[in-house]
Amino acid sequence: MELKAIIVILLLKNNCQIILASTGIHWSYGDNDGPEKWPELFPNMCAGVKQSPIDIQPFDTVYNKRLTNFGFNDSPEEGTKFIAHNNGHSIQVDTEGKFLLEYGGLHYKYRISQFHFHWGNANEIGSEHTINGTAAPMEMHIVSWNVNKYSSMAEAATKSDGLAVLGILYRVSNSNNQLLEPLVQVIPKLNNNVEIPVVSPSAFLPNSPEKYYRYHGSLTTPRCYESVTWTVFKERQTITESQLNVFRQTLVSHTTKAKPIPHPAEGINGEGLEHLVNNFRPVQPLNGRVIQRSYKV
Repeated sequence: MELKAIIVILLLKNNCQIILASTGIHWSYGDNDGPEKWPELFPNMCAGVKQSPIDIQPFDTVYNKRLTNFGFNDSPEEGTKFIAHNNGHSIQVDTEGKFLLEYGGLHYKYRISQFHFHWGNANEIGSEHTINGTAAPMEMHIVSWNVNKYSSMAEAATKSDGLAVLGILYRVSNSNNQLLEPLVQVIPKLNNNVEIPVVSPSAFLPNSPEKYYRYHGSLTTPRCYESVTWTVFKERQTITESQLNVFRQTLVSHTTKAKPIPHPAEGINGEGLEHLVNNFRPVQPLNGRVIQRSYKV
């Protein structure tokens, strides 16, 4: 029997969550409903020809002088908030306030809605994008939506020019990443939403943020809408092994991996729980797409 999904769209202040309801269509990073099954579960979306992530071969990219520096209007102001939570597939931080992104070859102004992470159970895997076939241990995505043309992230997510996502790959360092540390400290407590200190999202960018790759692709999770202008930075941010291990201790339900669950310290005996690791989609075919770069070789 063909599975059909009802999309229930909830607008929570400036953020959007797309929920698959009432039909039992679940997805995860496991074998039964993981990335290899997504094209079957979501054939009109995850089986497209402009899917993400991809492998970037720098010497096959094309220089574009219009890919200039980004402009951020993202200084923390009164009323801005970062709300961290475990969404069952990642650690995500929703933003409240007007954190804006523009320039950098983008044709519109975008509002930063949230950022989240993908990681592996070992340092050789974890990122979604790869460079010359090599993965990083973690990748951060800063997700924003087109405020010039659309009224909400829910609307923008289905449009070809609706979203802009910044992809930041990480490498292991001996010094803690102090920007990540407030989030790392609360990850074991994310059975509920937890507010963490607000910083400018631009602070998360790596050194030499003017050097990046650009291509058009999709969301890397169902429903895989091909609505993303992707920026993947050439340089990497840093994280320590101990900080990575905190991400790797994130707990999710073994059966659904679809919602956050309390940490055992909060009174759960741990049955039916497992650590969330390897929450990345494998690279997808390029299908003739051109990858541009912002810097001269």
